[in-house]
Amino acid sequence: MDKWLMVLGASYDQIPMLTAARGMGLKVVAVDGDREAPGRAISDEFHAIDVMHSAEVLQVARSRGIAGIATMVSNLGMRTVAEVAHELGLPAISPGAARRATDKSSIKTVLQQAGIPVPRGIGCSRPEEAHSAIRSLGLPVMVKPADGTKGRGISLVDDAGRVEDGVVHAFRWSPGKRVIVEELVHGPTVGAECLIVDGELIPVLITDKYNTDPPWFVTLGLTTPTRLPEETCRLVEETAAAVARALELTMGAAHIDMIVQEGIPRVIDVGPRLASGPVIFEFAPRLMSVDMIECVIRMALGERPVVEKRWNGRYGASRFLIVAERGCMYTMEFPASPVEFSFFPYRELGCPVGPPRTDKDRLGCIAITGDGYHKTSERATQLAAAIKVRVAG
Repeated sequence: MDKWLMVLGASYDQIPMLTAARGMGLKVVAVDGDREAPGRAISDEFHAIDVMHSAEVLQVARSRGIAGIATMVSNLGMRTVAEVAHELGLPAISPGAARRATDKSSIKTVLQQAGIPVPRGIGCSRPEEAHSAIRSLGLPVMVKPADGTKGRGISLVDDAGRVEDGVVHAFRWSPGKRVIVEELVHGPTVGAECLIVDGELIPVLITDKYNTDPPWFVTLGLTTPTRLPEETCRLVEETAAAVARALELTMGAAHIDMIVQEGIPRVIDVGPRLASGPVIFEFAPRLMSVDMIECVIRMALGERPVVEKRWNGRYGASRFLIVAERGCMYTMEFPASPVEFSFFPYRELGCPVGPPRTDKDRLGCIAITGDGYHKTSERATQLAAAIKVRVAG
């Protein structure tokens, strides 16, 4: 009898999970609000339903008799994963844990109560509350949607003239119309890409992340494994484990961003799911011999994956392509490269593009692996800079 896995989302970001499930011999039913989602073509069954409409998703899951439900990248999709799994008696984190771990205000409250370092912040449900919070914390501050994803709605407010724009921008991108005003902390940004098996957090990769300049802070790339000192790396891993315990993340994956300020990792974002990009589907298996996507799928099916992390001594670097001007992307030219690289397009020729304000403004991603942290990182940066994207204004 066929075993069916439901995957919430069929966007480009979900294709690695859809492909992995098919490769494991599973039948896949995908759900996405976009009728033209690219993952539709590689799914055995597709339903055009918004992943946040849990009642409709549950109806499809029941009728198909799914054996498991999963997603990657989508924070809010994890709420529906948890709700549907709870109703059907399938493995997943609890609905309460999913709600807490996808709400920045709740995350901050829970982590503060657990003694885990986070930037000071104030949750706000009305614009006037956000203005008051900014006055209370003092400039500069970060203003972000409490329930946002993919960097949407996040900006730095470092000048009195930017306060109104920052507040309006954050509320516009918040589905629940709630924002958080947070102190700005300084230091290198790192990401912890983790699996959680039977309640035990396993840090698979720690990455060094690079962002655009203020005010938007869009991630432009990463290099992994981190070059942080061993003691700091240990603190990052311990902090990630403490985050999972505090938020009651008992299985699946966790994507946790931190800023290391004066040697102390401070948690700035949590996702109870797999991250996007080649760090998951290229670097984890190639550098650490861990197929994180397969592990998440197996846990969704009630199986216990065997995770044996073995670093092969090499490094991985990815860089996202962006443009400086707004217009229509009409050509993309790749240079001859002495190193092998992978390219993952996010936008098609002819699409409107513009300067990076959120993660959705990135055009594609290149990824390479190599010997030596600095050599691999520099090669990735040079390669991304050599790719010529022409935009018609």
